[in-house]
Amino acid sequence: MSLRPLRVLSLLVLAVLGSDIAHAGPPALRQAVAYIEMDIDPFSFGPALSAELRARQSLNPYEGEIARRLPLPNTGTGFFVNANGDLVTNAHVFLSGAHYRTLSFTRQQWDSLAQLLVTVRGAWVTVGEGDQARVYAAKPAALDESLDLAVLRISRPPGDTTAFGYLAISSPRAPQVGQAVTALGFPDNEFQASAGAIMSLIYAAQMQEEMKLVRRSSPAPGQPAVTVSGNSQGPLVRLQHSAPTGHGSSGGPLLDAKNRVIGVCYASLVDRSQPDGGETDLNLAIASNVLSRFLKEHAIPFTEAGP
Repeated sequence: MSLRPLRVLSLLVLAVLGSDIAHAGPPALRQAVAYIEMDIDPFSFGPALSAELRARQSLNPYEGEIARRLPLPNTGTGFFVNANGDLVTNAHVFLSGAHYRTLSFTRQQWDSLAQLLVTVRGAWVTVGEGDQARVYAAKPAALDESLDLAVLRISRPPGDTTAFGYLAISSPRAPQVGQAVTALGFPDNEFQASAGAIMSLIYAAQMQEEMKLVRRSSPAPGQPAVTVSGNSQGPLVRLQHSAPTGHGSSGGPLLDAKNRVIGVCYASLVDRSQPDGGETDLNLAIASNVLSRFLKEHAIPFTEAGP
């Protein structure tokens, strides 16, 4: 079997614009997953800053990135990790995009951009479905752009004593290639529970490290045409899986057969060199051990499930 590197690939974060929500899916799991909408907080200086930037004749790259991200009504997915209303999602859902390496900003500029967006953007979280659906405002309780993880904390109105359904996080033991998984999320703003399997485990020294991708010229039955791996030795940081996801799935949980979270869906890879436009199994999730460490570092209560 020969292997050849993939030459042209695009990383697609799974956030999207839009507002329509469809309500369907497994009831027990559906209650632990929420639809997230981001918009500029009308009581902040966001609209005024947007208008000021639009009025200028020319913008430098940093100002242009602020102007691009501020008005985007991003949507995504989140899932509760405790009954109090702490919701895990991707940082790029809240920040209206990914940390683009091609933009040569200083670390201070990146941090300033993130802080500005945290200040002026508001999150609206829809919990439940149908007549039982409730919409809550939420604010970030923890955010790490380098890990692409965030926790939004629900703001309850007076008298609301709702105990939110939540998901347990799998123990740090590494999952197995080939094991069955389910991805929950809101691709194209409609709830979806999609089945698949783990295609590869991605180990690396750092979360943002570039990946190696190789194409099998004649894969064995049941094997993916493309596998993903890290470029250096380190802990498990990401999973490649075949459960279909799409724009709006960002921040959704990747579950094992016991409905424990083993990953956080965040991106898909598309092979632009192929005439059919890409591969169907190049879906990526942040590994649960990265999530567990992030939650512990920020003192977010959660349940860690055993093997």
